[in-house]
Amino acid sequence: MPNRVKAERSLKGLTQEQLGDLVGADKSTIGRWENGGAIPQEKIVRLRNLFGCSVDWLLGLSEERLVVKGAGKGSN
Repeated sequence: MPNRVKAERSLKGLTQEQLGDLVGADKSTIGRWENGGAIPQEKIVRLRNLFGCSVDWLLGLSEERLVVKGAGKGSN
């Protein structure tokens, strides 16, 4: 799976700890996700909302980064 969580986090200029605070996870959990670990559905939705991109993009199921309308405004 492409490491898109890390890429999106970097684009936002966030540390793993900052991202964790925004989505309700600790730094080590963010590190696991960035290394291919499973991301719970609730957290995927929060990541999508924060980054403003589709879930398919985050999970590497799509090569096209679609912008999600109404996302990017918060973590839920």
